[in-house]
Amino acid sequence: MDIMEILQTREARINFLKGLIRLAKADGIVDEKEFAFYQQAAISLQLGEEEILTLDKIKSEEHKIALDFEADREKMFFLIQAVQLCWMDNNYSEAEQKELRTICQEIAISEEALKAVEAWAQEGVEWNKRGETLLALH
Repeated sequence: MDIMEILQTREARINFLKGLIRLAKADGIVDEKEFAFYQQAAISLQLGEEEILTLDKIKSEEHKIALDFEADREKMFFLIQAVQLCWMDNNYSEAEQKELRTICQEIAISEEALKAVEAWAQEGVEWNKRGETLLALH
């Protein structure tokens, strides 16, 4: 899936990253892998230096970050990427789950859609663990 085809406007790209930042801050523990993911996403989205600096300021702010996705496809793309981000540190914490549920309510994504994405991500985590186990055997 091509991120630029889904997040076609500058606003959609910035909003996507704002959502990732909000999630990274949810558990109070900002893992290096989470911010590496955020930085890679900013590069992939071809945002300018000024926009990236603005996003860096947002991650330091204490107030709640508002999200405003325009298209359902943007919302679902965000959700899929967000759940993956939460699992980057191998710990989808209660705080992250709670924050993601709050975000889904705010942007009108159903609980069923969230649960489907969470199940898909969990399958991926388990799949990776099985691969690591196979590697350890040889």
